Amino acid sequence: MLEVMINAGKQIKKGDEMTVNYMSGQQNDTLMQRYGFSSPVNPWDVIPFSGNARIHLDSFLSVFNISGLNEEYYHNSRLSNYGDSSVDGAIIAAARTLPTWSEGDVPPIPSMERKAIKELQEECRQILAAFPTNSKQDQKILDSMPDASRTLAAAIKYRLHRKLFIEKVMQALDLYQERILF
Repeated sequence: MLEVMINAGKQIKKGDEMTVNYMSGQQNDTLMQRYGFSSPVNPWDVIPFSGNARIHLDSFLSVFNISGLNEEYYHNSRLSNYGDSSVDGAIIAAARTLPTWSEGDVPPIPSMERKAIKELQEECRQILAAFPTNSKQDQKILDSMPDASRTLAAAIKYRLHRKLFIEKVMQALDLYQERILF
């Protein structure tokens, strides 16, 4: 028999709900290695961009009403005038992972921002193209294999979550271009 002891760090009354916080700053690859799961909306996930394209950080954050410093970004829903349901952990992760620039009060030049957005989206497309399947195919595989081993299902879900995150970053760049650059 396996016995697990957890130190809660505070007094817990009988019947109180207890939770485990897996998401304290962990990227999906770490969650998969340690716990066997990942999330398509993990606010700590990253994309390894390799090009030189960068977008204006403050403009991107303002489009999604994201406030705070890099390690403490949050969605400020009180400022939202779009009824924005697009902001989730993936958008916050995009704010952390997208290559950005910010130089005091220097505003972005729309043509340069558009060019950077296109380059970043192209790099995302290239990353997605390197996978043997797309996200819809992965979902079909999962749906068609209800009795798959937990390991196989977790691997496919991880790959699916990776793709969904990259797709969400591309959508965020589209919204950024629409809302701020016209």
